[in-house]
Amino acid sequence: MRLPTPLLALAAAAAVAAKTGSSIVVNTSSEPFFLWVVPDATGAPIGNRVTVEAGSAWSEPLHVGRIGNSNTTTGVAIKLAKDREGLYDSAPLQVLGYALEGERVWYNLDAVNGAPFQGQNVKVTSEGAGSIEWPTGEDVGDVTRDNAADKDIVLVVSGKV
Repeated sequence: MRLPTPLLALAAAAAVAAKTGSSIVVNTSSEPFFLWVVPDATGAPIGNRVTVEAGSAWSEPLHVGRIGNSNTTTGVAIKLAKDREGLYDSAPLQVLGYALEGERVWYNLDAVNGAPFQGQNVKVTSEGAGSIEWPTGEDVGDVTRDNAADKDIVLVVSGKV
């Protein structure tokens, strides 16, 4: 059976989408924190605030960031704060950033306005790739890793060290 070209393209896109991993944030600490998904571009729409309770996790499929309804693409920043309104009131933010392009995903860890998880272990892993770890919650320098786009990126915030 031969599929028409538009259906073939749709089937190929679905096959690629099925191979995409997830971004996962795990809270093994004793306190909740808050999370926002933000396309890495000024003026781009921000996702709703999510509360990540102690002992719980949040996840979503890896995706390309989009600016509004345009076709302009960008990276994605998952921003975490201990302050409920942290994204909007200049509180310290932990940022897991990633860029998905084709069959690869690049990811890094950063902090803005201070280190919200100072005194806690913060670690990013992805199966088969190098990890990024801030053992005391403080910036260890600019580290970017990459992996196949079908692998999960897992950020774990642990309790006090």
